[in-house]
Amino acid sequence: MCTNITDTGIKAVTKPQKELVVLELRKLSTFTGKGLELLKSPKLKSLNLRGCNAVTNEAVETVTRNNPTISHLIIYDCGQLAPQLFAYIAKTLKHNLEEIDGCPRPMSDENITALARFCPNLKRLNLLGSSKLTGNALLELSQGCIRMESLDLSYCYGLQEPPDNEFLWTLPTSLTYLSLCGVMLSDEALLVETLQRLKHLKSVRLCGVPALNDKTLPKILEHLGGSLEEIDISGSRVLTDEGLASVAKYCTILRELDLSICKMLTGRTLLPLLQDTERAPLLKKAFFSVQKIEEEVLTALAENCHNLEKFDAAGMETLTDQLLCTMAVNCPRLMHVGIKGCKQVTDAGVCEIARRCPLKYLVLSGIQAITDKTVFTVSNHCHNLEEIYLNGCLNVSSTTVNYLIDSCLPRVYVQHKTPNLDSEHIMGKNIDTGEFCRLNLPQ
Repeated sequence: MCTNITDTGIKAVTKPQKELVVLELRKLSTFTGKGLELLKSPKLKSLNLRGCNAVTNEAVETVTRNNPTISHLIIYDCGQLAPQLFAYIAKTLKHNLEEIDGCPRPMSDENITALARFCPNLKRLNLLGSSKLTGNALLELSQGCIRMESLDLSYCYGLQEPPDNEFLWTLPTSLTYLSLCGVMLSDEALLVETLQRLKHLKSVRLCGVPALNDKTLPKILEHLGGSLEEIDISGSRVLTDEGLASVAKYCTILRELDLSICKMLTGRTLLPLLQDTERAPLLKKAFFSVQKIEEEVLTALAENCHNLEKFDAAGMETLTDQLLCTMAVNCPRLMHVGIKGCKQVTDAGVCEIARRCPLKYLVLSGIQAITDKTVFTVSNHCHNLEEIYLNGCLNVSSTTVNYLIDSCLPRVYVQHKTPNLDSEHIMGKNIDTGEFCRLNLPQ
């Protein structure tokens, strides 16, 4: 995120490096990759170009050709890269490649087949959004990369219907992470049998999968619950507390749970887990953006999950200042808080969280009750803050936000848009900054 760094600087610092093992150049907006054309380090293992939008295919080809020892390549969110680049990378890095993240959409079978044939040691692959992926390519991948540990098949729509979806049965049993988010599988038996055979799974993401319901979730967790550390069952329209009870029944080492937008859940059947003195402290991430979640469930979370690091409860009407204060006292490691649109929250609750927790990420959008007091408290206490969202916070002034940026945290990303101020407020455009600010009317 160093916006003043260009290819010239990168070339100067990488050209003489012969012992370089790890290189991270994330989010360099003016970097095209030409700065890496002279990099030749026989020890280079990890290259991360995430978010370098100007990086070209030619640059990636050159750096992989000159550094064939690369095992971890992150080119996610590099907008100009073409799908055929993956076949070139596979043929160049071959058995050294263990992780590649940065799937351009759409990813063709030809490129996936190249990875399967040339990269037998591939362990981590992100195919998110590869809508043209077919069952035959998935079969080749499963047979060629038998050491695969992490596979993201999110939104691979080609795997939704038979006969292509039947190849999900062939997934490598070595998988510890699998994402099927957005894959609209309706075959309940297929979903259950696919997951039951993956006995080493530690993390599974099933956001929006229609086949997930009160019947299938218990069957899955009965086999996998004892080893699962992360579960994403968000977006289900049919899952109820009856099915959710299997999470508390079978999951013994859960560290992350995502229930977001499961409109039928109240969460009450989670209480045996959240009140368990051994299991509750293991939970580090809780995404509970569900309007019907009961206050008792949130209280149990706040009182017993002492190692909680991420908490999201966007739009929850039951979330109060008292709950936030309880969480502030009992969850001293909390870094990520998302409470967008929580109507009962005021300065009191947010300030308590800000004073006691090492916040890095804070979403307060749509909370009209918070004022400049919250921003000042965050400025003075949250020295590790990286992102804050204040959209629609009508009582937070731009002056205070500028204080947060300029005086205290010059690196922090702030989003503060208030397009719908009350009619008695007059907004004026600051010619210097281009921002709209509230003008005080004369008395």
